[in-house]
Amino acid sequence: MNMKLTEKYKVNPEFEDLFSFKSEKEELEHEAKMIMFRILSSFEKMTDRPIQKKEIAEAISTSPSYVTQLFNGDKLINLTTLAKLQKAFDFSFQIEAKKNNNKLKEKAEKAVKLVKLKPRFDFPRGMNSYAIFDLPVNEPNDGNTLAI
Repeated sequence: MNMKLTEKYKVNPEFEDLFSFKSEKEELEHEAKMIMFRILSSFEKMTDRPIQKKEIAEAISTSPSYVTQLFNGDKLINLTTLAKLQKAFDFSFQIEAKKNNNKLKEKAEKAVKLVKLKPRFDFPRGMNSYAIFDLPVNEPNDGNTLAI
């Protein structure tokens, strides 16, 4: 079974092969890394200054190489390490789950159709669409009909 990231995200066609997964396991590993990167990114944004990997390692009693591996995505962070980060830097991670919107494309297409059905604006009394485009009108128009 070949999993494609394009089923979840909009990906430029030139890059589609870069985000194709050979198996569900490979896709899940990718998703795990993306979750970890969002968590580590929120940690970095939370700090008032850039923190070096060595400082993080000392604060959570681990090696700088392990911290570098986490930030490079070579290793996955575990909950104990997250708890150590919270304690060492005096903050809390706010974790939120939200439903994936699988029908987003369908809703967008429906909205486009609805917008096309509605006039963009009302014509002033006595004016029709031909006046906007400066087209000649051969037939009298009572303002209530539109000749196409």
